[in-house]
Amino acid sequence: MDPQLVDTQPASVAAWLERLPYTNLAECGKLLGQGLHQLGRVQMDPMQRYKLLKLYLKALDRYYPLLESEAQSGDAAASPKMRLLAAIGVKLFANLFMAFKQTLNEKLARRHGLLEREQPKQELLLYTMMAARQYLNISQQNYCPLPGGFWLDCHQLYGLALQRGWQDKSLAGDDSLAVIYRQLLLLGLTATNRLSTADMQLARQLAYELAKQVELLPLAQLQEGRQGYVLDLREDAPPRYLPAKPSPSQPDCFLLEFSGALASMRKSLAQLRKTSSGGAHPMLNDEVRLLTSLAEEWQRPRRRRHRREDAHAAAEIVAGVAAIWHRVNGGSWQPADAAPDEDGSHLRPPSSPCLLTVANRSESGYLLRGLPLEQPLRAGEVLLLDLAGAAQLCAVRWLLMQPASAEVECGVEILGPRPQPVRAMPSITHSGDNFQRGLRLPASADSPALLLLPGHPFSQLREFRLRDENGEQLIRVSRLHQQSPHFQLMEYRPSDQF
Repeated sequence: MDPQLVDTQPASVAAWLERLPYTNLAECGKLLGQGLHQLGRVQMDPMQRYKLLKLYLKALDRYYPLLESEAQSGDAAASPKMRLLAAIGVKLFANLFMAFKQTLNEKLARRHGLLEREQPKQELLLYTMMAARQYLNISQQNYCPLPGGFWLDCHQLYGLALQRGWQDKSLAGDDSLAVIYRQLLLLGLTATNRLSTADMQLARQLAYELAKQVELLPLAQLQEGRQGYVLDLREDAPPRYLPAKPSPSQPDCFLLEFSGALASMRKSLAQLRKTSSGGAHPMLNDEVRLLTSLAEEWQRPRRRRHRREDAHAAAEIVAGVAAIWHRVNGGSWQPADAAPDEDGSHLRPPSSPCLLTVANRSESGYLLRGLPLEQPLRAGEVLLLDLAGAAQLCAVRWLLMQPASAEVECGVEILGPRPQPVRAMPSITHSGDNFQRGLRLPASADSPALLLLPGHPFSQLREFRLRDENGEQLIRVSRLHQQSPHFQLMEYRPSDQF
């Protein structure tokens, strides 16, 4: 569109924004993103642009809750529809961040009289930092990588605030600029692409709350060397885990001090463990698991355990416990041990498998790339990977999505060989309980027998009725082997061995 044809009149822009099809998330998101992009191409007074951007913010206050509600109903990479909305949402908030950054730079570049008020510049800086935070949030929520230059922009914005003494400024009802910056840093060093949607929301909430207790210690003022997360305002990168040495010649380098935040997390963990009573409250146990993981990560990042080798092969993928059960049960919902009245013919078949490229492999897993089509790839999901006719049960450990191509990249860990279809139900049940489809990894020389069930059925020594093609037996769970938001892998033995 010709920039001269872009509407810059607040009244007509407000009327256009009011008429947008907010319930059509894809179309509305595209129109808002295009409007912000076109707005950045027009030459105008920065305060006029600022006024128009505030109109867009009101529209986003109406649109974003609808988009977030849809995102919470399914993972970003779980279907073509969700991947499309993810790409549109990320692009929209990228354009919002760029528009505020442009407006701030234009305002700062103009020469004004001595009596000009500083407040508009402070507000623009705050809105730009808030837009950066929202852009980071939606990128992480949708497992999308950030573009080059993002972190350098954030560091320069914070450096500007320090230079002008504005770091403690805030807008009504929001955090100060310094706290917003620390929130960005906490989210930036957290491996959110390993988290489920629910865990990511909790991690973001923790980062927002604990950022006030994180300090930035100048390396120039350190008394001795330490190992920790180091921040360099001159680099286009989030904090990195490095040796931190006293360095008077590096005034732009800081060490993140987590002692206050970690003390709060340890206190919360103690309270949650006391309340959860060893497995009676699955949601609380999930929170304990996430808090423990974040506390470890914020002190020391994960390290790669095995060397990876390049590979070029196609693997057939089936994701989700139910779909894998159907596949290893010979393409049928009918259990081998089913009674005559147990007919599974009315159930819909699962989505067709997809083909993903194996980009590299290691002793513990694979790196996969491609279009998952209708397969619900998500962090923490279980999948069956068939490579050259040899099937393995795997778990998705991290996820990355490329919005421009809708291609997904994920790292998967091998759990075991091709599983066996089984059904399980707690021996002590409520009226109406039914057998649940599960997967069994038989015992081997290196591992005991393992039972994988969806959800969170684990508790120490819990007894199950386990059915397979050989009939039914009573088993007890002896140990939790692995856990994710979508499945639990448990060691078990026959009940009479306890």
